[in-house]
Amino acid sequence: MNKLFFTSETANKINKIKDKEPINFDLNKTKNKLLVEKKEAKVIINLTNIEKSEKSNKIEFDEKEFKNLKESFVYVIEDKEIKRIELFGEETNLYYKLLPTKDWPTLTLSSVPMHRWKYITPKEDTLSKIREISPVKGRVLDTCCGLGYTTISEASIAEVEQVDVFERDKNVLRICEYNPYSEQLFINKKIFIHNESVYYGIEKFKEETFDRIIHDPPTPTFAKELYSIEFYHELYRVLKKGGILYHYAPQPGKTKGIITYPHWIKLLEQVGFKKVKYNEKSSGIKAIK
Repeated sequence: MNKLFFTSETANKINKIKDKEPINFDLNKTKNKLLVEKKEAKVIINLTNIEKSEKSNKIEFDEKEFKNLKESFVYVIEDKEIKRIELFGEETNLYYKLLPTKDWPTLTLSSVPMHRWKYITPKEDTLSKIREISPVKGRVLDTCCGLGYTTISEASIAEVEQVDVFERDKNVLRICEYNPYSEQLFINKKIFIHNESVYYGIEKFKEETFDRIIHDPPTPTFAKELYSIEFYHELYRVLKKGGILYHYAPQPGKTKGIITYPHWIKLLEQVGFKKVKYNEKSSGIKAIK
């Protein structure tokens, strides 16, 4: 059976069903719904719509399995079991989970979210970054995949020919397989996923390969090398003349009065970028070659 995704909010709707009611199971990515029935303390989900079968295809659970679920998790129904979308990476010693938000889920790495989500949603965050490199066209480099939201948005633009995206952590890609909003990462033929660190992988590209670059790294705590002048030299080298770079500039120390983006602006200017400017709305730096 196909995977079904839901949150505690969905579970609360199911708990309130008196007889039958259509329910969405893809985190509202689409308007598709499945008929859910309550009968004799059982929750019965009719899968006929997604299985494309004329025969009735249903799965059932004890209704107690939908009670007292936590708001901070996304859940999946897989192999007729309800599971939380989470995992622990033995090699990285990190805990990964999908966190629900007002629109697209975000990924947390040992409780550190990979998107702004409290005051701006992951969808709004993604679109603000895409606007910084508009008009988006040609070949695009996306240095850090995460859940793939910027990559998918770039590839959806008609003028974009190819998107090369890097993700060194196989656990992140595993989480992507359990996020309906990441589905196009594995479907869109414009997208080429490089399962390695962009710090080393960028060396294989020739000079002036890319028309646009989005550099959206995790905080320096996780990848300080992606904030180094050596890596900025590589970004400059592979970007075409007149091309646009957007560099997300996380400010985890902002509440303590620690502002770090001026240092990164200085380094970008040192390697040759022009018109280097920080935009508070996108929380990042735009630069031109």
